[in-house]
Amino acid sequence: MRATEALGRAIGGILAPLTGEGSLLRRARVFHPDGVLFRADVRPLVREGAVGELAQRLAGPALVRLSSAWWRHEKELPDALGIAVRFCGRAPTATSVEASARDQDLLFATFQHILSLPLAPLTTNVRDFLANAYHAILPFYVLGLGRVKFRLVPTRQKDSHGSRRARLERAVAAGNAVFTLEVMQAGGLAARLRAPEGIVRVSRWQAVAVIDLEERSLVDQESLSFTPFHAGRGIMPIGPFQMLRAATYAASRTGRRVAAIEG
Repeated sequence: MRATEALGRAIGGILAPLTGEGSLLRRARVFHPDGVLFRADVRPLVREGAVGELAQRLAGPALVRLSSAWWRHEKELPDALGIAVRFCGRAPTATSVEASARDQDLLFATFQHILSLPLAPLTTNVRDFLANAYHAILPFYVLGLGRVKFRLVPTRQKDSHGSRRARLERAVAAGNAVFTLEVMQAGGLAARLRAPEGIVRVSRWQAVAVIDLEERSLVDQESLSFTPFHAGRGIMPIGPFQMLRAATYAASRTGRRVAAIEG
């Protein structure tokens, strides 16, 4: 582990009591407290090369949780929206809340960089989950691709009636709630050109797989915990800001469990 990543873990440890207490007081996640959960099917779009290998690893069942970042109870006020995806190593059932060794979690939001977070409420269409692109924000390492970033791009819909939940559920029922997972190497053009031998250069967004939302999931999402450290498909979180998540996410889970016990 590099020194910057060790520093990130240390800062996460300092911040962890705040996220734990915040989840306890809110009786939910500090961010993305309320969401809607769907079962999904992941289908590869590429068959060859390092991107194709990644697509094949991600194929199969998934759980997808869509949520607003701050507001509860379906309030469509200025905010960021988020999507958490679990690529499941086993078929998700009503009881499979614990991640298996082969599960892979990726978390996305409607802004591209940490510095653009303050502008997210102004640039996000909070009335429609299918009207925004979602970015993983922080970098990952993938064998054969090196340091990469991910995004989800939805198939846009023309439905403008009712709440965002109602529009999403109509799209799912019609088979139109589909997201394309895309990958690109992180670090700018200069970094991609300096990529070591054996690393495939992906200098622009390339489609990896489609994620097709199929039906509402019975999994208890209050007991479900997403974290980029569930990396069973070889997508490894890297960098100091990713490492900061380790302790803060664990503390948030603990706060929610304590709140559930206290009733």
